[in-house]
Amino acid sequence: MTRTIPIHESALRGAIRLLLLLLASVALLVLTSIPIALASLGGRRARFKVVLALTPLFGHVMAFCCGLHVRVVGKRRPDALVFVGNHVGYLDILVATIGVGGVFVSRHDVKDWPVIGLFARLAGTVFIDRSSIRSAVESSAGLAERAREGVRIALFPEGGTSSGDTVRDFKPFLFGAVSAAGFTVQPYVIRYTRIGNVPLAPENRNLVYWYDPAPPFHTHGWRMLKLPSVHATITFLEPVVPPQLESPRESARALAELLHQRVSSAFAGRAS
Repeated sequence: MTRTIPIHESALRGAIRLLLLLLASVALLVLTSIPIALASLGGRRARFKVVLALTPLFGHVMAFCCGLHVRVVGKRRPDALVFVGNHVGYLDILVATIGVGGVFVSRHDVKDWPVIGLFARLAGTVFIDRSSIRSAVESSAGLAERAREGVRIALFPEGGTSSGDTVRDFKPFLFGAVSAAGFTVQPYVIRYTRIGNVPLAPENRNLVYWYDPAPPFHTHGWRMLKLPSVHATITFLEPVVPPQLESPRESARALAELLHQRVSSAFAGRAS
């Protein structure tokens, strides 16, 4: 019988990290909002150039404060504008920020979150209300609009987080405008490998993963901050050129299915 290795949680560690997060949030808000505002005077393209330069900095600083260590495997292709991957929790956003360094597609209520919502709006995040067809269409168009300006877009097309047992089907509606425009899409796989020196396993992965049913965000987040360091990898897969079929809807569905197959196969090949 395999012995379960205990993971030491420290309230002092959590308190220090929480303080660092608060201080870093204020500092980053001041340091990033000014150059973004000044760049906005030169138009959307100038603004997004500054955003692309600043988002990796944001990701690295916030990951450091959380005790998150990210290893990048493979290379982000410069010709790809849209990046899609699996989604198991809120830490995925920091992992993708470090690996991709682009603008996100996010659920609509994030824009109202304290601090994070302001950062998201400053960065040009595309917000989507998944309960509204109109919002889905507008979000797909907004995604393509940013990509036309050379902005890298990162999204999690499962429509929510999962338990990590499998990768849920990708929602085709997000790929309508992407497929029609013919943007190259690069899939990626996010995996969490260990907590401190303890390998991530089904017995402890819920300390990092966050999906329904789950504790409230603040409860889970506080426990995560008390953990030893969390280690993750983001692995870039081969890019995909959208297939062009008879109808736009068929093309979007085919692209979603192809990307899902790539991501789910890679994830299952090394799943914890």
